Amino acid sequence: MKKILILVSLLLAISLYTGYSFMPVYLEKPKTVEIPYGTPTLELVEILEEEGLLRTGFSFLIIHAVKRKKLEAGEYEFEGFVSPFDVYEKISKGLHKLHRIVVPEGSDIYDIAEILDKKGICRKEDFIKFATSEDVAKGYGLSTPTVEGFLFPDTYYFSKNTHPLKVIDTMFRNFLEKTVDMRAKLSERNLSLEEWVTVASMVEKETFRDEEKPLIAAVIYNRLKRKMKLQIDPTVIYALKRRGLWKGRLTKKDLQIDDPYNTYLYFGLPPTPICNPGEVSLRASLNPAPVDYLYFVLDPRRKKHIFSRTYREHLRNIRRYLR
Repeated sequence: MKKILILVSLLLAISLYTGYSFMPVYLEKPKTVEIPYGTPTLELVEILEEEGLLRTGFSFLIIHAVKRKKLEAGEYEFEGFVSPFDVYEKISKGLHKLHRIVVPEGSDIYDIAEILDKKGICRKEDFIKFATSEDVAKGYGLSTPTVEGFLFPDTYYFSKNTHPLKVIDTMFRNFLEKTVDMRAKLSERNLSLEEWVTVASMVEKETFRDEEKPLIAAVIYNRLKRKMKLQIDPTVIYALKRRGLWKGRLTKKDLQIDDPYNTYLYFGLPPTPICNPGEVSLRASLNPAPVDYLYFVLDPRRKKHIFSRTYREHLRNIRRYLR
């Protein structure tokens, strides 16, 4: 009789312990837990217990013994009532915590790399390596040696330690989705995809005023038709950024840098876009204003460009607005 009572008590204790182990916990505030790569299952369970996500690790181990799914490392977020099944489901499916990433219009790949690095999405060196890879660009059917210009500026959600190629793929596919109707009209303008985006990137960098963008685009196309040098300052800035020489201010000496992106020295378009343009700049570059302007200068007081048709008029505007 004693043995039976001991056995019953033992079974009851196991049942109570098991029931207790599988009871959900309540988190008053969202809790983020990071599981390092290569963490053994037992250590993972210890982390979950210490973080208060499990009443005991026994429940998680029982679930894992039955389901035998791969447990993914990474950063996870939990809130409210959380059961061992919820924890196991999230980790086995790799449902990582997502971070909001805002890529402003006109950001180049170096700007994007900094944003991603600060948020812990991926290392900037790794992102730049893949973004400037000719093989990666060719994989997307581009004739440019980088994916610059084709990473659509937008708000994205990525988990930490995301591979740069996944980031690039997400942003490139967003570009394709947002430009479907525009790309359909490229043949009407007798433009290649790369030419169009390159012009749009210069427009993006030259002005923040939407109403000026078709005018800037017109100047670029008009100068190209007349085989004039474009002389776009942001192309020189991009040349300096590529070489790690950009100090935040453009000098006369910088305008002499021997680089294919320097449109003060070289005729035609730069080898690639110089940033990732937004929708307004892309549309403006597809539909330039019907004007014959060849020059423009910025009025620093009004932050507005003054356009002209002749060089004499342009010099007059320079004296008037930059004296």
